[in-house]
Amino acid sequence: MTDEGAAPPFSGYDRLDARQVMNGLSGHTQVELEAVEVYERSHGNREPVLDKLRWMRGREPLPGYDALTVEGIVAALEPADLVTLKKVRAYERKFANRPGVLDAVLEDLHRLQANRVAAPVPAYQPGGAPG
Repeated sequence: MTDEGAAPPFSGYDRLDARQVMNGLSGHTQVELEAVEVYERSHGNREPVLDKLRWMRGREPLPGYDALTVEGIVAALEPADLVTLKKVRAYERKFANRPGVLDAVLEDLHRLQANRVAAPVPAYQPGGAPG
């Protein structure tokens, strides 16, 4: 079932060809991309646009990420582990590519690396393992 009467996801959408739509998708939130996908499926249903949307759509690395400001993301990263930092970096590079977020991720990655190097590695103890 399609919603033929639905409003376009953004002004001028219906005047754009597939290439123009695909070029304009970066910088949109997951919520906005979902609106584009729903509208596209019920109107143009252009396969290249839907393929690009499939590639771009994904889970936010943190709950509510797309609604956070740079400062909010930086604050949310303070307790983040390596896996979360890598998810944020990949997501940020794919979508907004904001220097403030990417710089904070890099600083946190360096901090985690420094903590790992500073942590003493247990020395090998011959005969320590049960025989």
